[in-house]
Amino acid sequence: MKLVTRYLLWNLRKPWVYIISGFSLIAVLVDLFSNFVDFMDVATPLRRVLLYYAILLPTYLPYLLPISLLLALLYALWQLGKNSEVTAMRASGLSLAQLTAPYLLTGLVASFLLLGVNELFNPWATHWTRQFKALQGSARKHQTHLQLNLAYKNVPGRRLWRVNSFDPRLSTDYEMRGINLTQQRPDGTDEFRMDVARARWADGHWWFEDVDARYYDANSDPDGPVTNFPSLEMTMLSETPRDFINEIKDSSERSAVEILRFIDTHQGISPETRNRLMVDFHYRLATPWLCFLAILVGVPFGMHTGRRGMGLGILLALLLFFGYYVLMGVGQAIGKDKDTVEWILRSSAHPDAWLPVLAFLAGWLPDIVFLVLGL
Repeated sequence: MKLVTRYLLWNLRKPWVYIISGFSLIAVLVDLFSNFVDFMDVATPLRRVLLYYAILLPTYLPYLLPISLLLALLYALWQLGKNSEVTAMRASGLSLAQLTAPYLLTGLVASFLLLGVNELFNPWATHWTRQFKALQGSARKHQTHLQLNLAYKNVPGRRLWRVNSFDPRLSTDYEMRGINLTQQRPDGTDEFRMDVARARWADGHWWFEDVDARYYDANSDPDGPVTNFPSLEMTMLSETPRDFINEIKDSSERSAVEILRFIDTHQGISPETRNRLMVDFHYRLATPWLCFLAILVGVPFGMHTGRRGMGLGILLALLLFFGYYVLMGVGQAIGKDKDTVEWILRSSAHPDAWLPVLAFLAGWLPDIVFLVLGL
């Protein structure tokens, strides 16, 4: 790495560490003020509270990382401009591309990092922290994680599950109790039904205990008596605990991959519901690139701060930055609007072609606008 590149990155890294640390502390304190009473009511151990905030903090990265990079960039460029270092570098033969490349590369790496965190960690973390807070809302110690009366239809597998209780924790082997499982043939007739007292996930598949199975012929008539099995190894089932956990999650707790899997296993959902899910899908993929866009838009404003002072440049950059979220909110509202979807379904001869376009623009339009603006 060239000396000038290391110097430019050092000028960015130092203020960024202070800014991201300050924002993180503020985020933790705001949440702590909201939940402190609940933690005290149930005497939550300190180590559990620390674990909660260690898991919660990365979920704020989609908001904290872009703004902290932008402010750090503006400060770094202001320092370089104030000391006439940018002028000296340009006079030494460095082009604008060479000066901005380290910052743009930093924004690109941050975007890929945030994309990975959003997909691999934050959906689980959001679900975990929601459950954790729900358990602090009452002093009753017997609260559990059980999900009651869960219904799940695997359309590709032609199976319908009805589960009295499901424990979505690995420590319990994702235990289910009171299961009614129906397997259908391609023509829609029932092939067999199982009433299962208990199921658990082990060795990569489900194990059923105390099973009453009834088989049916092609005319949906019982084919023989009910058969009881003390235990069954269900290697033929494609469902995993992740499918059932995905079923009970809120939309904010699903990754882009989980959203597609949810749509694939719910092929009978309405066009409006499918469109809302696809808007969320594009939103989850689009938002991490704000890190790169913040750098791209921040460079010209940073050069402005170096020549004329920080105030106006920072103000304009922040207005544009928050304008991104305003534009994204408007796009989300239009993309998920029921009337808009119904209008497309009524007026378009090919709604299946236009609805994906609507969902794409709802998620990616702010990125497209700010990419053009930044360039």
